[in-house]
Amino acid sequence: MSAFVDTVMLDLSDPDRLREVVAPAADTTNDRIRQLFAAVYALPAAVLHDVVEVDVVASDFQLPLFAPRRLAGTWTQTTPSPVRTDVLYEGADARAPHWLDVAAQLALTVVLEVDTGEIESLQLDDIGDFDTLAEFQEKFRYFDLDAFLAEHDITDVAGLKRAYRYLLGRIQLRQPGTFDPADPAHRRRFELNVAVLIRDTVDVAACLRDARLVREVAARTLPYQRTVGDAEVRTPYAPLLVLPADAVGATGFTPDDLSRFFAGQDVLVVFLTP
Repeated sequence: MSAFVDTVMLDLSDPDRLREVVAPAADTTNDRIRQLFAAVYALPAAVLHDVVEVDVVASDFQLPLFAPRRLAGTWTQTTPSPVRTDVLYEGADARAPHWLDVAAQLALTVVLEVDTGEIESLQLDDIGDFDTLAEFQEKFRYFDLDAFLAEHDITDVAGLKRAYRYLLGRIQLRQPGTFDPADPAHRRRFELNVAVLIRDTVDVAACLRDARLVREVAARTLPYQRTVGDAEVRTPYAPLLVLPADAVGATGFTPDDLSRFFAGQDVLVVFLTP
């Protein structure tokens, strides 16, 4: 371990300092914590409006992750009678741990606008008469007629009429009221696990490999819920890369260059001068 890694690790052992790194007071739009949240959670039916509170619940240091190891083979016996057995072993490779410099557990209070998908009305009517396949298709707003005909082995309009009696459904969704971000009903509480990797040099390829490897190993070895409330869980840990601020200039890149690149890979990068 280098002096930079040791210094940052001890610095982040202070919960207030760790919170300032992931959610600095100067970051008034909560860009950092939003990026970490998005690395873990997908919101298919909701919009994240704001993060109103960030708490450091716990932190662990130099946490090892062991990549899964899979061995497969065949045991064959020829006497006294032929027997073939397929053998499969799955376990952890204890020889090569991948280290999280800091494993932080955060608790976030966020404001979500959730699309509940409530139905205002549902109406079913007979589809009515039609004389051509085109007339039948025009009765629907979205309909893959070719796929339907192929699936049911129908070749013409006469066969289409004989096959089924068709109904046309109309579903009207309820229009949501005006969203009020100050309404406590829109607040949700989420746990957010962050894997902090501290590197003393700015090696873009090596840092990205480490972040991807840790994220992949964590997803394969650690149990985690796939859905939480209105969110889908993509991975158990959001990767956070800490790099020395005074080493960026020698790379020929700017901090903004590196931040944009790593953000595109779902990795938050922070530059520190301990």
